[in-house]
Amino acid sequence: MAIPDLSTVFRAEVVAARLEGALRADADLAASWRAAAGVQEACASVWLEDLPVSPDALLCRGFRGEMGDPDQDRALIAGAAMLRGLHSPGDLLRDPRAVLDRIWTLACGSDMGRAPFGQSNQELIQEALREADSPILGAVAVAQVVSAATEGRAPSAERLAFVAADHALRGSGRFMAGEAEPHELVAAPRGLWVVQPSVGLTEHGFRLWSVNRPERVGELLTGLTRALERALGALALHRRWLDAVRGKAATAHGKSRLPDLARLLMTRPIVTSGDVAARLSMSPRGALYLVERAEDEGLISKITPRSTYRAWATVPLASMIGRG
Repeated sequence: MAIPDLSTVFRAEVVAARLEGALRADADLAASWRAAAGVQEACASVWLEDLPVSPDALLCRGFRGEMGDPDQDRALIAGAAMLRGLHSPGDLLRDPRAVLDRIWTLACGSDMGRAPFGQSNQELIQEALREADSPILGAVAVAQVVSAATEGRAPSAERLAFVAADHALRGSGRFMAGEAEPHELVAAPRGLWVVQPSVGLTEHGFRLWSVNRPERVGELLTGLTRALERALGALALHRRWLDAVRGKAATAHGKSRLPDLARLLMTRPIVTSGDVAARLSMSPRGALYLVERAEDEGLISKITPRSTYRAWATVPLASMIGRG
């Protein structure tokens, strides 16, 4: 096992603990932050596979009227798979087989055959999680097991396993059932993770992913620390938005549906007027008026061009994809 420098681990865990504490204290803040953080991590992971994709392109994929460039579509499909794994990582400690099989499918599709994880790999992962001295060290150990089992052929699976391990050591949750477009995969995230390994390796230049060489693990931890510090700073934007939404909802007049829309936005940061009409039992015209009012109040921003199917996102998410 590649043993990282413990002082580097300590710095990363201190910042991670601060971020985890802030998110645990406010479920709405956690949902808002993880919606954006999941998209960032999914895009960064795909970039590490030499498949460039932007958050804007990924989230608006479901609103396109036609197929685009084949290479871009391949990148978008890969990004959506990563986002799915981040949305609901599953319980790696109690059900490692299901989680590992799902990670393999999301990372590799059907191109690389059946998942190579046997009973011994599952037991090694459970042991690594139980004996981990910290969530990040546990995540490194789990990624190393996955790397050995796959012979290093699926680094994106290693990164998903890294996040799933962090999630398992900070909490747990079920999978998301059925199919979903990327913009649905930012709704009510079930993950309790705080780490973004791919973001840590792609900010301030690209660095290679490897959990088997101490110097690479050190680079990963240094990048993780920077990403965690940036995430802590980003919480201010999410808090300001939440305060604004809660304030508008609290001061709305008795018949206003703005409080209902505010509650919807807490769990569904991307909406269309059709979504609002269906979920709030409103007429299409009334829903569009409500959405446009929320836009005028600065609570949401349009993220699709006027000539296409229209969708709006919460301000923090819209800002992340350059539409705020």
